[in-house]
Amino acid sequence: MNDTVETLATPLTRDQLRAALIGKKHKCESELVTLFGVQVELHQPTLAAILDAREEDDIQTRTADVFIRYAYVPGTNERIFEDTDRATILDWPFTQDLIEVQSVIARLTGVDIGTVEEELKADPLDESS
Repeated sequence: MNDTVETLATPLTRDQLRAALIGKKHKCESELVTLFGVQVELHQPTLAAILDAREEDDIQTRTADVFIRYAYVPGTNERIFEDTDRATILDWPFTQDLIEVQSVIARLTGVDIGTVEEELKADPLDESS
């Protein structure tokens, strides 16, 4: 057995693990953010959504999709935006509100923006980076 894995006093069976992990719907986290003077609720992306976003090469589509896919009427599961809103979203002025949305999505996905920025700045040919 791997020494780095802690063993529980009473280990769970495979069926118990499956019931806990697959047998129920896990609730996504969410956070309220102000967007152009109104509060919206941003929902945590699913694993499938993150993988789908990686397949989208167009940065404008990927950016607008953050609002379309994850912005909800607070306290509901009703999305605010539709795919047909993409052009309007891309025409918004770039304000601190949009930066805050990016920060909230990063928190909800566990992305450390500071670490990512440092990795992007690192010289790939420098062995110490």
